[in-house]
Amino acid sequence: MRSLEEVALAFRPRLLSPPPEPPCESPEQGLARRQQRKVAKLLAEASRPLDPWERYRAQVDAFEQGIDLAEMADRKVRFAMVVMASLNIGVFAVTTRPDLIGMGQLPLRGWLGAYLLAYAVVGVYFFLQAVDALRPRPATAPGEPRGGALPHASGLRHLERVVSQRLDDYAEAWREVRFDQLHAELALQNHRMAQVNEEKYRALGRLYGGLRVLALLFGGFVVFGGLSSVLASFGG
Repeated sequence: MRSLEEVALAFRPRLLSPPPEPPCESPEQGLARRQQRKVAKLLAEASRPLDPWERYRAQVDAFEQGIDLAEMADRKVRFAMVVMASLNIGVFAVTTRPDLIGMGQLPLRGWLGAYLLAYAVVGVYFFLQAVDALRPRPATAPGEPRGGALPHASGLRHLERVVSQRLDDYAEAWREVRFDQLHAELALQNHRMAQVNEEKYRALGRLYGGLRVLALLFGGFVVFGGLSSVLASFGG
């Protein structure tokens, strides 16, 4: 049998060597280490995928941005129509009262008819582009199936599919909807809104091109009339 001394030595706690002290760092080194840790955390946060709620909010923001762009295009069309109305008033005043710019004594009947014809053609083109920019677009692009091309889209935000359902079925669909279905629905709407804005701004570019031609026609008519009046006065 083991003696009591041996047992006591066996259960005596061992002396542990003290842990090494961490190296002392300067305040500048500590600040740099904290900044590195903060930058690494920001990079990790920026590179992670969005969770379902964040993805939903990002898609809603994109859709609202598309609506803002469409409203901006409509305001630009209305401004162009105001400018066109001002030009038309000027053309009407000059053609009915040519003496306002000193053209009352000039034989311009044939030339004036050709000018008015050209102005009318450009004006009609201008008006058609304004109608094309302002006309309502369908919720589904031409050639796509009703409700969109994504099979797992819920249809809860699609006008044609909403009105085709009964109220009870529509309310039940909202109770059972999943995030991935809403994401697909918003992706369809954002894609369609981008197509609508592209069509609007293409028509808006043609519209302002026609407005530029109208302004040049009006300005050229006024300049020609003024120069003709000046030359006629010198000749007289």
